[in-house]
Amino acid sequence: MFREPLIKRQESLLRITRNKKIYFAVFYADNQTKVRVIYELDVDVVLAETIRQLDRSRNVISHVGFNEVWARKHGKIVFEDRRSP
Repeated sequence: MFREPLIKRQESLLRITRNKKIYFAVFYADNQTKVRVIYELDVDVVLAETIRQLDRSRNVISHVGFNEVWARKHGKIVFEDRRSP
């Protein structure tokens, strides 16, 4: 995602804001085609964290990252595989 120039940043953030919800899927390590859990996240929450990460970056182009702990804290589970992998 672009931190700057502003027009590129806005285009990058459109990847998030064009959605109604964001879904974060976690797969089993030993079977990476099998979903373990899916979290539903509000766009505003993902957007705020993305902006925070971009603002902290010193690079013009930056990767933003989200882990399961963050998704669990800010989202809700919409699917969970309760069977063993």
